[in-house]
Amino acid sequence: MPNNEQPDFDEEFAKAVAEWRDKHRLREDDAALLLVELFRIHQRHWDELRRREIPSFEQFRADIGKLVGAAQTFQQQSAALLELLRNQPPAHRALRITRAAAIFAALAALLAGYLIGKVLP
Repeated sequence: MPNNEQPDFDEEFAKAVAEWRDKHRLREDDAALLLVELFRIHQRHWDELRRREIPSFEQFRADIGKLVGAAQTFQQQSAALLELLRNQPPAHRALRITRAAAIFAALAALLAGYLIGKVLP
């Protein structure tokens, strides 16, 4: 089971700052230490913004799982549709018009046009 606890770097950072302060003999109210404190405030602010905006890995993993499930469903339904379409009789055979029927329809249309032209002035 993965460890969900975030490591606490504040203690390590505080220890490193104390060592740095001792090494350079800085007082508690020195301007450099105030800048370090300002940096820590800034860092906490941006860390909190990132935590709010970036989804957790578990949420990302769940979304990927849903996407995989949707893709599998789509593939299954597409395969079923293709199988149904393959089993259907070809439509071009049912709608085939013979040459004789086309000639008869053209002659009938010409005769109807001629007769309508005679009747209407």
